Amino acid sequence: MQSTYDVVVVGSGFGGGVTACRMAEQGLSVCVLERGRRFGAGDFPDRPEQAPLAFWHPLLNPGGMLDLRLMKDLAVITGAGVGGGSLVYANVQLRAPADVFQQPAWPDAIDAAELAPYYDRTEDALEPRQTPAEPDLPKIRAFDVMAERAGRTATRLPLAVHFGESRRHPFSDVFQQGCQNLGRCDLGCPVLAKNTVDITYIARAEAHGAEVFPLHEVRRIDPPGSTTGHWRVGFRDLQYRIDGAVQAPILVLAAGTLGSSRLLLKNRTRLRRLSPALGSRFSGNGDALALALDPKAAGVAGARTEYGPSMTSRIDYTDERGFMVADGGLPGNFGGLLAIVRQVSALTGWGRVVLHVKNAATKLGITDTHVTHRNVNLKQEPIGDSLVFLMIGRDAADGQMRLTPVFGAFDIRWDKSDSAGLFAGMREAAGELAAAAQAKSFFALDAGPLGKFITVHPLGGCPMSDDPSKGVTDDGGRVHGYDGLYILDGSIVPTALGVNPSKTIAALAERGVERLLANRGPR
Repeated sequence: MQSTYDVVVVGSGFGGGVTACRMAEQGLSVCVLERGRRFGAGDFPDRPEQAPLAFWHPLLNPGGMLDLRLMKDLAVITGAGVGGGSLVYANVQLRAPADVFQQPAWPDAIDAAELAPYYDRTEDALEPRQTPAEPDLPKIRAFDVMAERAGRTATRLPLAVHFGESRRHPFSDVFQQGCQNLGRCDLGCPVLAKNTVDITYIARAEAHGAEVFPLHEVRRIDPPGSTTGHWRVGFRDLQYRIDGAVQAPILVLAAGTLGSSRLLLKNRTRLRRLSPALGSRFSGNGDALALALDPKAAGVAGARTEYGPSMTSRIDYTDERGFMVADGGLPGNFGGLLAIVRQVSALTGWGRVVLHVKNAATKLGITDTHVTHRNVNLKQEPIGDSLVFLMIGRDAADGQMRLTPVFGAFDIRWDKSDSAGLFAGMREAAGELAAAAQAKSFFALDAGPLGKFITVHPLGGCPMSDDPSKGVTDDGGRVHGYDGLYILDGSIVPTALGVNPSKTIAALAERGVERLLANRGPR
């Protein structure tokens, strides 16, 4: 690692990958610091007994790829690794509905028309496609039949997945195989059929000279001492357990909603001009999980949700109820994960006790607690014919990130009652769909062994706004009050989107880095 670069990027998910790629293409020296490891095709879990080792911890298990944090009011799951959340997401690439950007929290410059060319630009790398008609997937037919019986219409989702013969990816020249319908999108694809950030944007960035340093967790930020100085970024090398630092005139935070917000809150004493809005407008993007257990309806039973991409279809309730319902799936031998959601005793042994102790500690202000591989032991339970629904909507986006008063731990205060109407509509829709499938409905808002709301799509904390008193960044991700400091990830999104957020995060990053480069001028 050099001591100085033109730009340091913290994080390698959608925001960090886009930023590193576009800046490296312009000949800038780019350093990417990523807290997680680099994953190859054979590094993902394929057996339930391996699943606990997927949980990331900076000391006990820095090679994990899922970061599950317990807060007082909720739990949050994010990705860790080169490629960020793209490693474990369901590949859905949806544009946010146009009226999302009409909400007053968004800067005046951001609307659907403004973002359209940047949405288009992301497709060069991510190549979203609908699941092909062949082979015939029972899960698609079952979802369609259920929707029709409920008086609805199911449509196919655009997925960042390569369907076809093995090839070199046209954006990055990385070798990948075509989708083999393994149902492992959320656990890491062993054939690299997913057009993840690591094999698209990051690979292209490295081809243009960017340097990526896995297992480097950023912990300290020191601002420049003068207008022409450099940002100094302190990190912990999790592999060798040593501290280090790197500097650059431009620092881009793309550590994700939790990562960037936590980093700025922890460094606020050194960054005193940060907006008072830091930590505000947290949203779980209206996430909720529902199940239709043991469907009996003709054409719905026998869905084989483990066969095919994890998500393929959705039923759109946006216009009338403000949310969508997507299908879901897991490999057949990972049914224990659904058992956990249903509060079945799928967590066993001493680890279960420790997990409950950790949960109790969150109520005392000892929050931001990791769930580690020592706390999880999955029973191997079959999924059966049950249908899985991921419901995504527009919650109130009024959660508050903070450091707890006594322990100074990162925490999120969030009250689901402020979004009660949304979740009531979701519960009703889940019941309607289960009835159409002749199944038992299970709606999991506060489920699992800890009875907490869980989100996999956190947004906000460093919201963008034209008014520095109401937002941390401007419409291009530039931090108010600090030259050379940018944030380009989900933390700048000021409202729920009501759809999977990855495409919008990538589009905002494409737009933000374009403006960053324009403001920087020629070398």
